[in-house]
Amino acid sequence: QPDNESDPLNDETVAQESAAIANIDEGESDDAESGQVLRCTGPQLLCQPRAVNALTYAYSRAGLDVKGLSKSKLGHLMEEGIIRFPSDLFTTFGSKNDENTTRQEEMLNKIAELPGWGVQSSQNLAESVQSVASGGITLSRYIYSLGIPLVGTQASQLVAAAYGDVDSFLKALKEASTYEESDEESDDESSIPPPFAALTGDDGSEKVKGIGPTAIAALLSFSKEEVLMKAATDLENVLTIHDDSSQKTSGISIKGSGESNQKPLQFEGMTVVFTGALPGMSRTVAQNTVKELGAKATPNMVSKSTTLVVEGDKGGKKVRQARELGIRVIDFTEFSKLIGE
Repeated sequence: QPDNESDPLNDETVAQESAAIANIDEGESDDAESGQVLRCTGPQLLCQPRAVNALTYAYSRAGLDVKGLSKSKLGHLMEEGIIRFPSDLFTTFGSKNDENTTRQEEMLNKIAELPGWGVQSSQNLAESVQSVASGGITLSRYIYSLGIPLVGTQASQLVAAAYGDVDSFLKALKEASTYEESDEESDDESSIPPPFAALTGDDGSEKVKGIGPTAIAALLSFSKEEVLMKAATDLENVLTIHDDSSQKTSGISIKGSGESNQKPLQFEGMTVVFTGALPGMSRTVAQNTVKELGAKATPNMVSKSTTLVVEGDKGGKKVRQARELGIRVIDFTEFSKLIGE
């Protein structure tokens, strides 16, 4: 049995986190004796009075899309200790294996007895959770569900497109969690790049339009909260997170041909990363081209899930990373042949 210090999501640690982010303001309380009011100024999920808002946001249609959860019903679940973090419902109801059946039945009965629930409502909740768990969600919806300030629906899609898969996104968060401003001071090649370089363009890629400094700061703040990072990892562990571009057709329709001809998909199922300047072609055009030819994702950073790296002029660091990981690297001339130009 691990002790409290080993698990940032245990009740004692969460309580300490909530207390640490509470400010006391004078003269605004209904308590005439003290004249004080406790106000949480940190992340909503870590502030017990406001956590229900964070969970409502996480389970909304744009996020995890669990149906039948109003704010009041979530409040009841939280009061009974049934739920504290977004992963909790999936841990309980997400699996249909025999080992979990008894616990699920006990929890269904407990929920059914809560105000405003009943047998049918509790059963509908379990079925909705199981439906989401079996189908999985896209990376952008996963990012949205984390409740990172300033990272709403559109920003989540932009971040998901930049990183391509959940492993790369979580890796960027973990790297950012250890980042200090002093890391930027060194000019040598071994110095640590700024956090979220795939979004800012500091890794040599194009800057992601629509993700400004305030959103980057919000991502960085999120990465520094150990409890939130553990909650994000736990959610990823109980759900299948699909790449946003994972749904592909088996071929491309040639316009104007009068019929739907099939063109070979040279990059089918691949995760393709571009690096350096591409002669006569913008990064966006190149990325769209390989997606039309079957690529699963075109993130701006190299990871173990990368299949192919296309090297333009001054490719640099990404090429070295790819070769260290044993990933295939081709130059722009070979790339042009593959796409038929």
